[in-house]
Amino acid sequence: MSWIADPALGRIWAVLRERVEARGLRAEGRIVLTGLTRAERHAATTLVGRPVTASRLTIDLAELDAWLAERSGVGGLVAVLEAATGAAMVDRRALRARRAAARESPFTLARTLLAGQPWLQEWIDELRRSGTLSRTADPEAAVRLAAGALARLPAATSRTELATAVGGDAHALDDGTTAAALVLRALAARSGEPVPTTTADRRALWERYGVRVDLISTTCLTLGLRATGAAGARLDLAADAGDPVHLTPWDLRRCILDPPATVLVCENPRVLEAVAERFGGRVPVVCTSGQPALVVLDVLAALAGARLRYHGDFDWPGVAIANRLIAEAGVVPWRMGAGDYLGALGRARLPLAGAPVEPAWDAELGAAMRHHGVAVHEEAVLGDLLAAFE
Repeated sequence: MSWIADPALGRIWAVLRERVEARGLRAEGRIVLTGLTRAERHAATTLVGRPVTASRLTIDLAELDAWLAERSGVGGLVAVLEAATGAAMVDRRALRARRAAARESPFTLARTLLAGQPWLQEWIDELRRSGTLSRTADPEAAVRLAAGALARLPAATSRTELATAVGGDAHALDDGTTAAALVLRALAARSGEPVPTTTADRRALWERYGVRVDLISTTCLTLGLRATGAAGARLDLAADAGDPVHLTPWDLRRCILDPPATVLVCENPRVLEAVAERFGGRVPVVCTSGQPALVVLDVLAALAGARLRYHGDFDWPGVAIANRLIAEAGVVPWRMGAGDYLGALGRARLPLAGAPVEPAWDAELGAAMRHHGVAVHEEAVLGDLLAAFE
């Protein structure tokens, strides 16, 4: 037994241990040792049971295992290596397999919980690339929470209420949590959009699916609206002065809007600004500022009874916004027909970009836009819009 502790075998034990652990604790194959010193050759002679006279030695691990099992008094190669190095052997092959299974288990769980979703594989591929799940101590718990939240969307709720419902913790879906990142990446894949990288973009994506992040971060740009209630006086003063007002969900909780007969709903803030410059607060306007946030839809819903006339950009994103507002807010397209588009072509030469979107209100408009391939933004027809209110 004393020969096992011979310091001259230290390098040989290290090489043997590394090879046997890498092969799943199986004594198989051969190793070649080179540059053996005189002391190492002498110690190796006892180890392999034959004279070692050269500085190079080839060891068949299976033969060595059998030799040690018969002569060492300790056991085979694995037992001897543990005795010689003072540490239990590690099956690195099995360890790699367990780690690989652990890395794969949250994806397997996601496939089970979200089976049938057309965006699922894209989401999983994105999670692999981003390493999002590698940054949490319990990736399966994060997947379960995210899947629970996704199953409830779209839904009109707050983020804290959604987090409480699916995770029992009002902060479980806060910015910075793994579960929130998983949900947002899934919603981006579902929408065919890039993963949001800014606070504003993340909030907008939450709101696209009905989830309100808070009551004060998002606003709806308005002009000429009046109301009763705690915020009513401020709105009335702004309407009298012709000043635009940004309404928050907090404001809407503190007032009741008075629906005028007709409201212009526009896409671009410049249109509202120009109406304010020309007419003050006499022409009520609600601006979506691009893709409408939840608060915009809330304002339009609060104006039930008014005729909501919508004008936006003649481009594919503009058509998508109009389609959404028609479906969700009951707006009526105004000066948004094929004839209006054709009449404005001479004032714009912006190429149409992106995938075509069929206008729900006018198939001829879609055909004309595809034929000409030109985008016409609201600013290009601003003079006509203003003249319509004279």
